[in-house]
Amino acid sequence: MNLFPSDVRIVGRLIAKDWQVYQKQLAGFLAGIVLALGLIGSGGPWWVAGAGAMLLIVLLVVVGSVTIQTSLLTERKQQTVPFIMSLPVSPMDVYWGKLLANLVIYLVPLLLVGGGMIALILTTPIADGLIVWIVLSVVFVLTTFCLSLCFAIACESEGWNAFVMLGLMTLIGPFMFVVGRLEGIVEHVRGEQVVWTPTALAVLAAELATIAIAIVVTSVLYARKRSFL
Repeated sequence: MNLFPSDVRIVGRLIAKDWQVYQKQLAGFLAGIVLALGLIGSGGPWWVAGAGAMLLIVLLVVVGSVTIQTSLLTERKQQTVPFIMSLPVSPMDVYWGKLLANLVIYLVPLLLVGGGMIALILTTPIADGLIVWIVLSVVFVLTTFCLSLCFAIACESEGWNAFVMLGLMTLIGPFMFVVGRLEGIVEHVRGEQVVWTPTALAVLAAELATIAIAIVVTSVLYARKRSFL
């Protein structure tokens, strides 16, 4: 059972194909993210910054769901996969092409949000200790996206895919609330030093491990499929 692509160049072309299809939509989302970051750093009333923060979360959730919907679920309806499989590609080429294309596309707005928030914290009076909470929250959003993406690749049921995506999205708010109050994190959030305590590192390691496990499990399941059409 081979879990890796047979031709890296083919995978690169599949990634480029999805990027070209999605780049115009992505540009609109990036403009919205820049607007939200501007609201947060405007120095206006608290509700302006709150609206910007809410807009950031909504945009990250929407861009993730739209990416998966466009790249995977819509293509299944349009029977694009049989056409791709008729080309000189292996099933694992297609798998890694879809997986990496979605990750690359999603990492662009995600890194803009994370980098933008860190830049705002470092250049404004906001406590630098908040950076740890921001990083953990952003990586958790990435974790929920990866879980949704892996499930969408492994499961061909549109109903179940929608259920899983919505379920994972609802965990973002509670996670941000809970992790910000964990012992080892809460006492440093309002401080002027960025402190990576064992608790914070454990949460980060758990997030990264979850992403890695999801990708490995999905790779095994996809490699064991008997039919790809």
